Amino acid sequence: MGMGWVGYRRDQEFVQAALRDPDVLMDLLDDEDEDNSTDLDKAWHGIHWLLTGSAEPDAGVGSQVIFGGEPLGEEVGYSPFHLILPADVARVAAFLEGVDADTLRSRMDPAAMSAADLYPDIWDQEYLLDQYVLPYYEDLRAFYRAAAAAGQGVFHAIV
Repeated sequence: MGMGWVGYRRDQEFVQAALRDPDVLMDLLDDEDEDNSTDLDKAWHGIHWLLTGSAEPDAGVGSQVIFGGEPLGEEVGYSPFHLILPADVARVAAFLEGVDADTLRSRMDPAAMSAADLYPDIWDQEYLLDQYVLPYYEDLRAFYRAAAAAGQGVFHAIV
């Protein structure tokens, strides 16, 4: 199984409900609405590295893509849900629009990624970037773009 990153985009009404009662977030895990969610499988840590050059989160907008927002409620796997508010979602989406596949390709460094102990330890496989990471990245860009356009918040967790 392993650790996968999941994200859900929701309207302001749901954001307010989750702030009042984080238990409503548990329903997200059963949500199969692919238009309003994304699942990065195990590519999340590699995507973070390609955006930031680091395995660890920092205060930069590139790090907010995967690790942003405030934690809400209990752990749902390997982390609690985090909420990225709509204004921050717009900043993340704008940042992602400036980072295309060629940019990520130029940052791919399997030796450095393995040395940084990125999860999972698969970064030296030649097919990985084009056939695994980049398709998830493009889904992630589209997810944040749609959330920003709709003025939505993003809830995400590592499950």
